[in-house]
Amino acid sequence: MFWREKRSLSAAPLSSKIALTAVLAVAGVGYLLGFLNIYLTYSPADGGPGMSVEDIRLAFYGDRDKSVLESAIDGRKRQYFASDADHQATKEWIAAGATEDGWIARIKPIFDVSCAACHSAEQRMAGVVTETYAGIQPYLSRDAGKTVGRLVSISHTHVLGTLTVVFILVLIFSFTRYAEWLKGLIMTFAFLSILADVGAWWLAKIAAFAAPLVILGGVALAGSFALLMVLSFVDMWILPEEC
Repeated sequence: MFWREKRSLSAAPLSSKIALTAVLAVAGVGYLLGFLNIYLTYSPADGGPGMSVEDIRLAFYGDRDKSVLESAIDGRKRQYFASDADHQATKEWIAAGATEDGWIARIKPIFDVSCAACHSAEQRMAGVVTETYAGIQPYLSRDAGKTVGRLVSISHTHVLGTLTVVFILVLIFSFTRYAEWLKGLIMTFAFLSILADVGAWWLAKIAAFAAPLVILGGVALAGSFALLMVLSFVDMWILPEEC
């Protein structure tokens, strides 16, 4: 079998080459969807178009001059207000101390219209209920970005999920004809980029200035994916088949 011989992917049977190409293609599509998910999740954070370093800073470090609620309504939740007047009224209520009396008299009707579709007692999207003052109160605390618990959760999922995909890509790449030192370098880079990607999240949580590292970590991981997939494809289909 071809994997027992020190040849290359080009020597694999046609059916195996098609199957391996499908694996590479699906992995590539999956990673592109991952980028789209990151964009849709973080790009609204600063209220401006596109995704920026500021979006990353707000997502991980937070805006510590604001409450969690104010950061949300100035960012990704801004679009759900029925009018600019409702948004402004909510900001004025927060600035005035976010009292329960003000909630009942002025803000609850606004939230019943703007937020109930997702954050009613029945829907509880993301565990948030905006029908009562008690439900809102936890979000009047200072915005410190992602909680440690949330960061642990997504780090755990990301490391194990990405490790599985990278291992499959590395395994395929290991059968290519490139120099052993080059393969070893790229494989090591791929595994280290997983740690760099997740490590950047924690640094950005601790220090606001570290937000650009999140982008660099993502670029490093994307680069390792691209190297493993493209070089494997080139060895399989483009370089001349070895005899």
